[in-house]
Amino acid sequence: MATVVERKSEPKTTCTVTFVNTGQTMECAKHTNLRELAIENDIELYNGLAKYTNCEGMGLCGTCAVEVKPHDAVSVKGAKEKFRFIQLKGNLRLSCQCQVLGDIEVTKHDGMYGTKGYSEKGSKDEVSQMYEGGKTIDEIADELELHPAKVTLLLEAAGGEVRKP
Repeated sequence: MATVVERKSEPKTTCTVTFVNTGQTMECAKHTNLRELAIENDIELYNGLAKYTNCEGMGLCGTCAVEVKPHDAVSVKGAKEKFRFIQLKGNLRLSCQCQVLGDIEVTKHDGMYGTKGYSEKGSKDEVSQMYEGGKTIDEIADELELHPAKVTLLLEAAGGEVRKP
């Protein structure tokens, strides 16, 4: 009888970051600061006058805001980002406060703060229609890149009844 020994896979040490606006893809070490990575590779993070008036990565001005997908492949929002809850909805993050933990896509939107034109996925009507169509909360969360608890809140706000598992 043969003995099978499983080999544990080694943890991933590099991450792939794709900047959608420029089409550039690059490798970086895990826990790399997203703003520093962009600046080192000559990728523009600032729109308009923000190129000259930004806070240079201190998390104070909010002009380095970018959309990051998937949201769970970067560090969690810290106090400086949580304070900007009105500006940083959905997958929007301050690149200066963000560490890369996995493979991500980064998009810079228009406007001084880089948030103009961004629309958060998952309106209560959209979530309600998907749920009534037979999808589970977890399936909706995966598809819209939302936390399952947020999907539940959106369903309750739409007046829908949540099915018990």
